[in-house]
Amino acid sequence: MIFRRIIYSALLVGLLAGLVLSVAQITTVNPIIFAAETYEVAGHDHGSHDHSAEAWAPEDGFERTLYTVFANVSAGIGFAAILLALMSHLQLSGITTLSLPKGILWGGAGFVAVFVAPAIGLPPEIPGIEAAALEKRQLWWVLAVVGVAIGLLIISFAPIKYKALGLVALIIPYIVNIPHHEGPAFAHPDPSAVEALTSLHSQFIVNSALSNLLFWLALGLVAAWVLNRWVFKGIVVNHNDARA
Repeated sequence: MIFRRIIYSALLVGLLAGLVLSVAQITTVNPIIFAAETYEVAGHDHGSHDHSAEAWAPEDGFERTLYTVFANVSAGIGFAAILLALMSHLQLSGITTLSLPKGILWGGAGFVAVFVAPAIGLPPEIPGIEAAALEKRQLWWVLAVVGVAIGLLIISFAPIKYKALGLVALIIPYIVNIPHHEGPAFAHPDPSAVEALTSLHSQFIVNSALSNLLFWLALGLVAAWVLNRWVFKGIVVNHNDARA
């Protein structure tokens, strides 16, 4: 029964959080992407991204917005399922209790693990920026997210004798080789365009961080509310041994 409720809750929580992220991106992030693309189209393709004629991309306008919303909601459902599973397991095990303030903390931890941790090594990229091979960046992204997520869980909930392992997990992604591009970030031949792209990139990082923060806070808050108001409804949970 609880498993079925968690799945249904993940659909609801992911939908709401995905819509929050979509609104934030459409209003604050997408305009920066569109502005960067004008330089990319006008200049030459020097980056590692695939902009060949054969590369498919959704049409600008409604189709592109629709794909953005679909991707965000899908990601929201996936992250919500993981978050709800962890939260419910820890609460049912008596390790912690859940409340709306703790839901916000869970969302903040998710933001740190999934956005901040990889962004420290590989900041979000705008069109036209030079980058290392995609496969290497993806592998390091996974390492950063998994390492920091595990580290935060150990530090937050493991017995004190194991907390040092949490610190090790936090550090590991940053002592391995991070796949950076060697050379200037932008290879556009026009210096004024490079200056504009550099400014846009800085704005993109900030706005992406804020939109993802909203996304994760919404995930954590709504997940905690749904767990207590519906998933655990009619179920007696022993909180006597809760430690956090």
